[in-house]
Amino acid sequence: MASRKRYGQFCALARALDHVGDRWTLLVIRELLIAPRSFRELTRALPGMSPNLLVQRLRALDEDGMVRRSQAPQRSRSVTYELTPAGLALEGTVFELIRWGSRWMTTGPQGDHVDSAWSILALRALLDGTPNAGATGIVHVNADGQWLTIQMHRGRRSVRAGRSGSAQATVSAGFPALLEVAAGLTTLTAGDVTITGDQTAAARSLSPSGR
Repeated sequence: MASRKRYGQFCALARALDHVGDRWTLLVIRELLIAPRSFRELTRALPGMSPNLLVQRLRALDEDGMVRRSQAPQRSRSVTYELTPAGLALEGTVFELIRWGSRWMTTGPQGDHVDSAWSILALRALLDGTPNAGATGIVHVNADGQWLTIQMHRGRRSVRAGRSGSAQATVSAGFPALLEVAAGLTTLTAGDVTITGDQTAAARSLSPSGR
């Protein structure tokens, strides 16, 4: 593999960027934080990234000990890529960048590619572990067919993929609309959102303040 460019600075930030600062690298990590992926699944999830560049980035991440290859159990000839503990340790960093970057989401997609699978990371970054005014209960969220569960318990919210538990309400919307609500850019009632069930529980589950 060709030698990678380095900043050449004895600084932990510079050293980190030596490993994950190349274009597309953090987006590859984003996809693998959602779930292990095959090469074909990664190319579909990352339109605009050439297969050759994806090979380079996966190889570099493998050499750095952040990604490993494994045989898919149900597809004996297929290889999947998954994060190692070192790669999974980037989750908090990715979540901080999602929170920081949400300020530039006010304009909507404007023709950019949108994938509802990103909703789980976005809502976990914005809502997981945050206060919710002491409410309890479960709300199911349908983001363009991507189901999520928000549980409110002891004044905190947890967000996980899939549907589980008996829900007080179901919220259905496109991923961009849900992101605007969770980031505090609009309210649940003002957004392009459909709510069935307990309106108050739905609002508390998705609003930044939890109220």
